[in-house]
Amino acid sequence: MKNLVRALLVSGIATFPAGSLWAQEPELEPGASEEAEGASAPAAPGLPWQAGPATAPVGSNLAEIELPDGYVYLDRSGTVQLLKLTGNLTGESEQATVAKGDESGWFVIFEWDASGWVDDSDHDELDADGLLASLREGNEAANEERRTQGLPEMTLVGWREPPHYDPASNNLTWAIEAKSPDGVTVNRLTKLLGRRGVMTATLVASPEELGAAQAEVDTLLAGYRFRPGSTYAEYLPDTDQAAGYGLGALVVGGVLAKTGLLAKFWKLIVAGAVASAGFVRRLFRGRQSDTPTA
Repeated sequence: MKNLVRALLVSGIATFPAGSLWAQEPELEPGASEEAEGASAPAAPGLPWQAGPATAPVGSNLAEIELPDGYVYLDRSGTVQLLKLTGNLTGESEQATVAKGDESGWFVIFEWDASGWVDDSDHDELDADGLLASLREGNEAANEERRTQGLPEMTLVGWREPPHYDPASNNLTWAIEAKSPDGVTVNRLTKLLGRRGVMTATLVASPEELGAAQAEVDTLLAGYRFRPGSTYAEYLPDTDQAAGYGLGALVVGGVLAKTGLLAKFWKLIVAGAVASAGFVRRLFRGRQSDTPTA
């Protein structure tokens, strides 16, 4: 495996510093084995990867995704373990992880927000320039907090992929580029709208792999579905909770945008790194079972 994972995942945001995020795997000395290489590297517990093909649950009786052959899956407990091993914060929202079984290095984290039904009637009114200005406003306030914590400031460069909505799938997707003294950062998120909230699929990949990875992820997400009773179309206006905001507010932080608390959405961006490429290899070589369990 040629990549060294350095992921930043906070509040549904993944950031990827170019250059420092991924590192070339060191060459083995002539005659040295991978086992010898791993002997001096930190021990990595096996993660409970489950291999496709299978229908993998995402959340408790909430959603599922078709997992093709060649892909692997972690449930909530495995996802939390993965995030901790890669130096990321965890909470109650993480539901599942999907990755390539060939150790290509990228993975997708699924997080659930039971915020209520999001109105998509503004899908033709998404103002990319205006949304970017709102994000920059929140980011400037967030930089004040970064300075107090001794963290590098982030500058939002612009959209790598402007926000766009698919009414057929009820998916809202965007990617944004930022920079810091450590390099370039790309965040790519897909918001999957449901009856009672939003599932966020966050792609964690290097900038170099982003194009190929996002094409594969889009294909994977075509096999994602909410289970009966939880789909967007089953929303009952008279009985179900509504989020109280639309797609534009969802881009800039949902309820945080509604209440003007953009700084809180942006300020907790924490970098974490694992110790070596050998460590990451062992994360992906953890115990696998044949079929994800519902």
